[in-house]
Amino acid sequence: MTATPSSTAIRYFQKCIRCGAEYPNDRFTYTCTQPGCGGLLLVERDEDWIRAHAGHGEAARRYFDGIRWSEIARRYPSGSGVFAWKDMLLPGFPDEACLAMNEGNTDLFESPGWLIREMGLGPTYLKLEGQNPSGSFKDRGMSVAVSETLRLQLMHSDQGVTGVCCASTGDTSAAAAAYAAYARDRLECIILVPHNKISPAQLNQAMQFGARVVAVDHEDGFDGCMRIIQEFSAAHPELVLVNSKNAFRLVGQETIGIELLQDLRWEVPDWIAIPVGNGGNLTALLIGLQRAHQHGLIDRLPGILVGQAEVCDTLVRWDEAGRTPESYKPGRYQPSVASAANICDPVSFPRINQLIQSFDARFFRATEDEIQDAQMGFARGGVDICPQTGIALHALLQARANGVVKEGQTTAVISTATGLKFAESAVRYHSEKTNAKYKNCFRVAKGSVEAVSDLLAQW
Repeated sequence: MTATPSSTAIRYFQKCIRCGAEYPNDRFTYTCTQPGCGGLLLVERDEDWIRAHAGHGEAARRYFDGIRWSEIARRYPSGSGVFAWKDMLLPGFPDEACLAMNEGNTDLFESPGWLIREMGLGPTYLKLEGQNPSGSFKDRGMSVAVSETLRLQLMHSDQGVTGVCCASTGDTSAAAAAYAAYARDRLECIILVPHNKISPAQLNQAMQFGARVVAVDHEDGFDGCMRIIQEFSAAHPELVLVNSKNAFRLVGQETIGIELLQDLRWEVPDWIAIPVGNGGNLTALLIGLQRAHQHGLIDRLPGILVGQAEVCDTLVRWDEAGRTPESYKPGRYQPSVASAANICDPVSFPRINQLIQSFDARFFRATEDEIQDAQMGFARGGVDICPQTGIALHALLQARANGVVKEGQTTAVISTATGLKFAESAVRYHSEKTNAKYKNCFRVAKGSVEAVSDLLAQW
């Protein structure tokens, strides 16, 4: 595919996944405006230019390895784990519009041997996206979405863009508020969250970064907020919607999978497990893996293990019913300990429906108990993970029990956020939950060494 850029410098554009209509880069467009279409968009790149510039296969590996592990990484914005890939993600994007906060380059944590033996697994890695600036994978996508907003201000000031807005279950709001705060002299930030349905730590992030936060009391939780923010942003074109409906959010998140492959020195794991909420991260993972294969960075595609909480298992039910358009039936909001993934009508479903066909993808649901037991079971290995990661980990355990994952196979798990955002639920698990499989509550001793020794002797 050779793109038709809107200028000699910019070598990317947006394209409708339904009718193929192309959209230039002089304004933000979220869905296809062709009569009767309304399809979602994806960003297309001038792949021929990328191959000519960065090479193919081993040459491309050397090109991008040479950015990450050399003096080049000291130069802004190449030290970012997102913009180090700029020539592949957004060829021609101007450096002066980049907003990077050292996102990416997160650890690929190898689970200790005793733990994977206990769990009956082969080599198991966790990509720790909680190490990003605001504590989740959303920072990768937000860096690109906000940078594209700044590029629009820089190159197309006639559009009158003044800020960004989003609906959020917590992590998107934190990321949007953080990146908008860094450019506060140029951007405002408006956020909608479901009232009393996100963690206090996540709510605090958006407030302390200075965004205008509206807690919406809606029976459908996030899905209700999402419908409202789409209508609101349509009436306020000066505000760029930075939810995953925005295709540039997905561009930044492509780097999770590509960086994971680079962490493994381009050895492809047998499976990648990922939790799904609004579907943007799964979409970005699939695109990133496909493009890595297309450019010869890897020689095969891994299998994909998709996890959802039982209370919002729309994609699991769709898979079980044959993956037909008629079988996609969103449920209704119910509370979940994995609040950041508690979305019943994923915005990116049409993209997933199209992309997933190229992969060996398996779908799994997890109950509330299973989510927390998987989270806490793996946290014992010394890794900081969130309940959403527990969904992906349970998918892995279920796939191993079902024989989908074979003995000794290698798996990488996308760990989406820091567990510190969900400390309240973790403390309740250890101190209050009667059936907690990995319960480990503190105990109180009187103020003497004898009392401490006696307590430990009885532990």
